[in-house]
Amino acid sequence: MRSALLLAGVGNAFDPHAEATPLRRVADAVASAVDEVVVTCSADDRAAASEALGDLPHRLAVDPIADEGPVAAVRTGVRVTTGDAVAVVAGDVPTVDTSLLDDCFDACADTAAVPRSDGRLHPLHAVYDADAARVACDHTLAAGSGRLYDVLSRLDPVVVDAEAPDVDAHPLTAGSHADLAPATDRLGT
Repeated sequence: MRSALLLAGVGNAFDPHAEATPLRRVADAVASAVDEVVVTCSADDRAAASEALGDLPHRLAVDPIADEGPVAAVRTGVRVTTGDAVAVVAGDVPTVDTSLLDDCFDACADTAAVPRSDGRLHPLHAVYDADAARVACDHTLAAGSGRLYDVLSRLDPVVVDAEAPDVDAHPLTAGSHADLAPATDRLGT
């Protein structure tokens, strides 16, 4: 079973000026590639997330502590998802490349599969083994880090080369790639 985990607390997932909220647009896009859609949000954003998603089948994973960052949101979300593999996507990403997500699901194996374009890894368009991600997030947070790149370094993911300019444009991934050394086929090799 494949799950999608949308991080509503990243960026501007509830833009009130958009015709359809970014969260709904992203959820509609990923829904065709997965068996379930789960959205992480704070307790304060629970109503906004449900309203934004309307009749789209989804479940919410409410962060017990608001604003802990994406690593805590991923940890909360993978505890709620039912899929063995989970695509993690920012709730406001400009576009979702479902073909790339399919490639990452196919490559995930037992840790993670993360896209690489222009020499950068993109943890918010990656697929994670749910159990491995939960453990890696627990260890990363326990070590005092909130960086998704530290989660990736604990997982030693398979790297999937991709052309993904819209993924590159996301503010959480653009420019934050300096947290990792240049990617190879497996991190650390």
